Parts: sequence; C-alpha cells; structure tokens
Amino acid sequence: MKRLGVITGLTREADCLNVFPPARRPLVRCSAARTARAYNQSLELIAEGCQGLVSFGTAGGLMPDLEPGALVLADSVVRDDGKVFQASKPWLERMEKAVDGLGAVTGAAIAGSDTVVANPEAKRVLAAKTSAVAVDMESHAVARAAEEAGVPFLVVRVVADALGRTLPEWILGTVGESGGTRPGAVLSGLAQHPWDLPALVGLAGDNRKAMAALRRVAGRVGPLFCLE
Repeated sequence: MKRLGVITGLTREADCLNVFPPARRPLVRCSAARTARAYNQSLELIAEGCQGLVSFGTAGGLMPDLEPGALVLADSVVRDDGKVFQASKPWLERMEKAVDGLGAVTGAAIAGSDTVVANPEAKRVLAAKTSAVAVDMESHAVARAAEEAGVPFLVVRVVADALGRTLPEWILGTVGESGGTRPGAVLSGLAQHPWDLPALVGLAGDNRKAMAALRRVAGRVGPLFCLE
C-alpha cells in the first residue's frame, strides 16, 4: 500500500483528517504557516517513504466568484519569481472524478506566497501577475520538494478568506509553533486593534465554512486522496 504525506499550515486543517480512523490516516505535518518549514517537512515525509504529497488546507481567494468554502484543485503552483510547478495530471484527474458534485474549481493555478496576502488590492495584484485563482503559504514549498525528489504532488485547498476580505496584518503572529491559535495573542492583538473585531468575527465564520468543506472532501476521497 502506498504512503501519502500531507502538509497543512494549521492544526485545525490537519484535524479535518480526523474523519479517518487513526490507523488509516496519512502522515501529516503542520507547518504553522511557515513556508520554509513546509518545505523541510515535505522532504522529511519523502524520506519517510511517502510516494506522494498533498498540500491540504485553506487559501485566500483571488477571484470574485470564489466564496468561502469553494474547493480548488490546482493543476499548477506559481511562485513569486514566476516558477511554475505542475501537479500530477493523472492524480488530479482521479481526484476530479472523486469530488464530482462538490463544485470544485479545477484546471487553474494557485499562487504560493511566503507572506500573508492580506487585502483585496494585494490579492488583485497577485491575480494579475500569476493568473492564479487562490493563494496559500505552503503549496509552493510542497511542490518544490516534490519536484526535487521526483514524487507527485497535489493541491487540495478551500477558500477561507475571499477576495473582498481583509485580514488584520497581525493575525499571522497569533499562530503558535505547533500550528494552533494562541488565544492570548489574539486577545492582545484585539486590545491593540479593537477596530479589527468585526473582521475577525467575519473571518471566523468563513473559516467554519472552509473547515466543513475540507472535511467533506476528505470524507469523499479517502485517506490516500486517490493516490492509487
């Protein structure tokens, strides 16, 4: 049986794989929204015998028609410097069949960024530069490691913050080393930026939709994500 490695940015994304019994879950690493760590963890998973890698989690929407909960199965990953990584076409085709009916966006690129793309204007600029439909902070790291090792990769992302959503600039600092949210950091951030409370409330609702969508996808495709 093949071994699958999964990279997420946050623990709540990894927790969506709890729909599988513990003995059947893929090997999972959580980068805590740190791109360099996602790359190193991807190499570790390959060294542990994983024959395919999945970048799994949430993303920022770059197109106006992508609402929170929209599923993106990217056929490629575009890095800031223009480098393009191609996802495994046969694997992607199997995934497309498996998620039929879930309204997945396929045949499109996702952008990789080492930093949070926090506001609508920055998202529009990135979309114009890359022609990508969404952006995250792990997929380009996963793709790079996979290409270097000669193993296939897949991107399974769900939109959490849509194009019109602005993320507070301090929000990334609330992510702890393990990938979980640090409540104290959130309270501190709100104390210093109380005007951001409505945005955080809206973002929390959007994230609930995204997590529900990720669980649906995982339950539909199984613990190997159609690798075989």
